[in-house]
Amino acid sequence: MKRVVFLVIGFFFLVACSKHKDAVAPPPEENPIKTKLDDKTTLYGLVSDENNQPVEGVVVSDGFTAAKTDDNGIYQLVRNKKAKFVFYSTPSDCKVMVDANNCPKFYEKLTSKDRLIRQDFSLVKQAVENEFTLFAVADPQCRNVNELARYKNETLKDIEEVVKKYKNAYAFTLGDIVFDTPELWGDMKSAMSNKSLPFFQTIGNHDHLQTAPNDEKSVENYQDTFGPTDYSFNRGKTHVVVMDNVIYTAKQVYTGGITDEQWEWLKEDLAQVPKDNMVIYAAHIPFRSGGQYDHIGYHDEILNLLSTFSQAHIMTGHTHYQANYLHQVNGKLIYEHIHGAACGAWWNSTICSDGTPNGYAIYQVNGNNIVNWKYKATGYDENYQIRAYDASQMYGPANKYTYIFGATVNLNLAGNGWVVANVWNADPDWKIELFQNGTKVGDMQKRTTRDFWATYYHLEELGKAKGSDFDKSLDHFYIGQIQGPVTGADIEVRATDRFGNVYKTNELKVDYSKIGGY
Repeated sequence: MKRVVFLVIGFFFLVACSKHKDAVAPPPEENPIKTKLDDKTTLYGLVSDENNQPVEGVVVSDGFTAAKTDDNGIYQLVRNKKAKFVFYSTPSDCKVMVDANNCPKFYEKLTSKDRLIRQDFSLVKQAVENEFTLFAVADPQCRNVNELARYKNETLKDIEEVVKKYKNAYAFTLGDIVFDTPELWGDMKSAMSNKSLPFFQTIGNHDHLQTAPNDEKSVENYQDTFGPTDYSFNRGKTHVVVMDNVIYTAKQVYTGGITDEQWEWLKEDLAQVPKDNMVIYAAHIPFRSGGQYDHIGYHDEILNLLSTFSQAHIMTGHTHYQANYLHQVNGKLIYEHIHGAACGAWWNSTICSDGTPNGYAIYQVNGNNIVNWKYKATGYDENYQIRAYDASQMYGPANKYTYIFGATVNLNLAGNGWVVANVWNADPDWKIELFQNGTKVGDMQKRTTRDFWATYYHLEELGKAKGSDFDKSLDHFYIGQIQGPVTGADIEVRATDRFGNVYKTNELKVDYSKIGGY
């Protein structure tokens, strides 16, 4: 009788172990490995499709090194002792796999202490998506349930409406998902679950646990919720690589950049990408010139590596204002998109510190090229790309500062008839024109200034400090002069982007409707 009991207990123990995701290989008759394992291999597995056929050429990684599956669908790795995950880079001819809540699921946690670990992955084949759309959402940065409610009811609601018109859509955040509030991780994941498009994630400086003793510990909350901090996936002839470019030192002390180990992983990841593909490098902290507040570590090395591909784009957030930065590297143009924030000026209003509306970006991709992109203002039509002002207008009472465009030193607009336009997504290939009574007056000239309509609201109405993060000067402002005073005149500001899209406004902004939130 005792022997029977032990046999039954042993049977259930074996069944339980075989279901553990990090268990050693299942019995040979279930999914046999047809490739001889190398003596050094400590992490391996089979990648198969929905018909249980092996998938060759899939890049699998532990976050430190990477390997491709062979013709038997087998990958082999020497697991790094610090590795917490094993994951794959979704091939272009396979679906983006998601969990029951439509969240991307391309990884498994490594919890086993066994020397040899087997982790299989199952993919679903599909036709290559040469045309697809990426939604980029920077800095939701929710610190409490009220801000979370605004993110759900404003940003996510807007995306759910807009995405209906786009093909093969995917979304990714660009960091600062929460605002030093680890208790909101579950709620933020739930907010982005079960949407019409899957949300990939990027870690930001405020997503690092502020009480952690070191960089490795500071990312654990994020990893428990979303998985690896560095990973990649492919759509069409485009390779998207997402990286943690925040090196945490102590509470609110960090530098922008990547570590030596991350650099080695990035080189391995991009070594698998054909040179005629486009690479999109997504991170939180901007590269720009590599200054004090930019991505510093491996700044030039990454740009040089990106320049080896047919086209490359960098997508970042962090600044809470909209800016476009063009890198010329080895004869190649690398376009850096620094996105305005979903939360704007930290949910204090519906605008960023530079007057850019709260919002997100939409990128339409065909093959290895972005064929159209725009910054979508939350709660507005997609054609809302300009805000225009009478340069002589005073915004609010002049209590502490002067809120008149024309009176500022950097503009110094003498005489009347001056119009100022904030064209937040403009770059050197945009054309900004001014019309009066249907006739073109001339091309508007680019200037750097503050948006005094936005500055007045943040500094006077909300009591924020001059020179703070709520008071920023940017270079996406344009000036032009009509005949006679602006008030009562028939004017139009017309902006044509690099793709030929034309945006117009004949409204001069004078009030603060909708600026305080919905």
